[in-house]
Amino acid sequence: MKKTSLLFLAALLLVSLPLLAQEMAPPKPLEDDLCAWMVGEWEGWSTSPMGKMKDWQKVEWGLDKQFLLVNYTGQTVEMTDEQKKTAKETWGMSNEDIEKMMKMAYKGMGPMTISPETGEFVGYWFDNWRGVYKGSGKREGNKVTMTWEGPMGTEVRTTEKVSNDKMVVTFKSTAPNGTVSEGKSELTRKKSAMK
Repeated sequence: MKKTSLLFLAALLLVSLPLLAQEMAPPKPLEDDLCAWMVGEWEGWSTSPMGKMKDWQKVEWGLDKQFLLVNYTGQTVEMTDEQKKTAKETWGMSNEDIEKMMKMAYKGMGPMTISPETGEFVGYWFDNWRGVYKGSGKREGNKVTMTWEGPMGTEVRTTEKVSNDKMVVTFKSTAPNGTVSEGKSELTRKKSAMK
């Protein structure tokens, strides 16, 4: 009886292996036209209560076209006395902290994809302030709106395709102390030099 049961279980396992392999197969590569449009190198400007920043962003496919990989650098180029005051009140920054921030480039990177289970956009963001953020959201037409949560609070970012070569990102941030601020980025696709 034991031998028959063991043989039956072994046969069942052999028959079920192909079915398990089918369920564990990776999803096909992302075929979202908005994701494909984001791929490239972008430059532009951001404005927010923290000042004006010069932006650079590169988006490329990663991991067999399962993810978009985003690299961003922003450099503060202008900050009014009122914006410095806001930074002190909102983030508890000193004058020295503000000066360091203005001299330091902000850098961030992260993967983003579309969940095969839910169809929702999901992603992670890591930055040179040692921030780790998790985001999720959805696409509506030529816009993707995602909510990002991390140590600096919560931010809702909407990325919009304005044209083939223009991207506009609007954001609304809620700091841990409840302060709400809004900003906007306008980016243009960088044309590669002709070879």
